[in-house]
Amino acid sequence: MRSSSARSPLATLAVLLPAVAHAAAAQIPAVRITGRIQTQFTAVSGDSTSSFTPDTVVTSSFEVRRFRFQADVQIGDDITMVLQPTFEMGALGMRDAWLRVGFARHFGLTVGQEKKPFNRYELNSSINLPSIERGARFRGFARAVAQNNLLEENGYIRHDIGASLDGSFAAGRVRVKVGVYNGTGESAADVNDAKTYAARATGTVLEDAERRPRLRLGAAFVARDRAVTRTASSTTFWPDSARRTAAVAIDAEWGDFRPGLHVIVDVATGDHLGPSAARYDTGRNFGNLRPNTLGAAFSRFRSLQIIGAYRVAVRAVAGARLVEFVEPAVRLDLTDPDTDKDGDAGTLLTPVLNLHFSETALLRAGLDLYRYRDAVGADRSLRVVRFSWQASF
Repeated sequence: MRSSSARSPLATLAVLLPAVAHAAAAQIPAVRITGRIQTQFTAVSGDSTSSFTPDTVVTSSFEVRRFRFQADVQIGDDITMVLQPTFEMGALGMRDAWLRVGFARHFGLTVGQEKKPFNRYELNSSINLPSIERGARFRGFARAVAQNNLLEENGYIRHDIGASLDGSFAAGRVRVKVGVYNGTGESAADVNDAKTYAARATGTVLEDAERRPRLRLGAAFVARDRAVTRTASSTTFWPDSARRTAAVAIDAEWGDFRPGLHVIVDVATGDHLGPSAARYDTGRNFGNLRPNTLGAAFSRFRSLQIIGAYRVAVRAVAGARLVEFVEPAVRLDLTDPDTDKDGDAGTLLTPVLNLHFSETALLRAGLDLYRYRDAVGADRSLRVVRFSWQASF
């Protein structure tokens, strides 16, 4: 008969093996692959000006607006990785490419390429945009004065490479994110030693009976460093030289991307560098400065954007076989790039009808109506008929 001392190591091993196997299995990455495609047809028309010459540009076209895959990787309970390459119109790029490590239950550190935490509508996925486009996008017309366009031109939004800390409080109803980034934009190395800083706080004020957010509020701040070129015509920058500009924003959201009323409001103000002689753009690294730039090159902008939509479940109500939801929407954008100057503001109105065939396939039809003033102060207008078909998996 074996002694208890002989059985003890075997018994201990029998107890430890399942625990070790479970721990090893927990570290095996769980990978989920998703993707989406969005094709679009646009036809642009409007008043001919020096900024828009319809006789010299192609004003109607089909295009693959978005073609992306995304890998969501979960390693254990605390490590998350997201990779999102993009392939639209033959141009290969990388959007999200980040790794997040959760240090505690409510805190995490993210390193890599992600969107800077600024502007609520920008942070929503393009899958869900009821207005089809976030900003004013007109073929043959550059530098439209709309909120998304202005924020992007100044480097306050979109993807950048850096690191951020996030935290959640009050049972997840309050969230805070603070980040530091190169400031050079998507997939671009830094060109100076200065960095861009951004912070955002959001809170759920009201919930519905199912504990889903009904009213959410947010506030954000971004300070972007602008590299200075070595000479007026140089493509290289002084590594120890930079100017800094800033913008602040407040936002609100009622409802969500589900049946019922959904409203998103973004208000922003801050420093703007327009298409002046002081501006210097180099590829993805844009909105930088030529040397000896005067402060007068910058203006103060302000902008309001409101997007409203109402989603109705027609299949359940009317027995429709093809369409699951009908969602009329409208977007109003009022943006003034220089509050000290008259006649330079732009107004964008976008009515849209969205037909959801399922939760992942939909057709959108919209009309962008844009009004502005040309260089001599005359009122001008542009119109874009836009059809978008998109599907995701």
